[in-house]
Amino acid sequence: MRFHPALFGLIFLAMTACHRMGDDEDYSARAYASAGEVISLKHQASEAPGTTYRMAYRSTDAHLPHQLVAVSATVIVPYGRPPSGGWPVVAWAHGTSGLAITCAPSIMGIGGPQASFYGAWIRRGFAVVGTDFPGLGEAGTPLYLNSRSEGMAVLDSVRAATRAVRGLSDRVVLLGHDQGAHAVIAAAGMAAGYTPELQILGTIAVGAPDPANDPQFFSGVHGESRFSPNVFYALMMGASLGRADSQFIPERAFTDRAMELYGKASRECRSDVFAAMEHRRLTPANAFAPGVATALKPALDWSRYPTLALKQPLMLAIGGGDTQIPLGVQERLGQNLCAAGTPVSVYHYAGAEHTPVLRRAQMDALDFADGLLSGRAPASTCHPG
Repeated sequence: MRFHPALFGLIFLAMTACHRMGDDEDYSARAYASAGEVISLKHQASEAPGTTYRMAYRSTDAHLPHQLVAVSATVIVPYGRPPSGGWPVVAWAHGTSGLAITCAPSIMGIGGPQASFYGAWIRRGFAVVGTDFPGLGEAGTPLYLNSRSEGMAVLDSVRAATRAVRGLSDRVVLLGHDQGAHAVIAAAGMAAGYTPELQILGTIAVGAPDPANDPQFFSGVHGESRFSPNVFYALMMGASLGRADSQFIPERAFTDRAMELYGKASRECRSDVFAAMEHRRLTPANAFAPGVATALKPALDWSRYPTLALKQPLMLAIGGGDTQIPLGVQERLGQNLCAAGTPVSVYHYAGAEHTPVLRRAQMDALDFADGLLSGRAPASTCHPG
């Protein structure tokens, strides 16, 4: 019998709801109903070289901005006594994992190359705060690649962690990969107005998407007749839009062949949806209906970055072999950030695919963050004029 990860996630949620360690804290009875407030904080088993918690907190609902949404996160604090001023924080935003509640990293765990990031940052003296994003890990509507939703969740996770866990500093480096790279760029642009109490030192974005400015998003990186990851991303955006807007008609975006996987994109995690897409040999030509661009325009619009004029330095890591996010899109994003006045340091990793580039960029990312902590301005690769 095949073990399904969603079953594990449901079992985990049931166990964590029933089991509370003696020194865990439940904040729900004294919630202040404001963004950044902690709902609960529970110890979690982990192989990371630090004390690990699963935290639930409140963030602003980007779809209904006068309401709050519960979000979960992982918090890891290095062992030992914190330095003067507290442990600096790396706010980690994960790559695309899916839309189902059980696709949350705090439930499924961070595996593969992402796991190495945790230990490396903790050993370097950072606390890690990793949001799951709204709708993952806690009940809610996942607004996939919604820049405001993701950015606010990143910032509120740090705001909540610094209130709930002793020894954390308000000095923060934002770090994200894939969907998370999109989130941290958005967070950096929103931080001054949304969380002015946090000192955002800089941002590290690895494999950053920009679907709203990808002129070939609906034709794919390899042409319409071949498999393209853009079909997966479009299905994710469509499934998310369908959950947020009851007026959305998915048949206007996707063919009958693709509609077989539309529901799957809402219920299952990335690996299962991706495998099913490849099995059915979906391509832009056989998956996208003629009206796809118009139908998905609301989701493309919500993916736009709030601003590209960031006050702090940005490291943009680009894998030369990336077949998930087109190189032209990533390069253009860097150019647009430079044009907006952001001090950008672009790092290229020859031959690196979309996920392996995270490991390839690790040492450069750590050195970049160390420089930010020490007050050294990183060298910008933006060309004057």
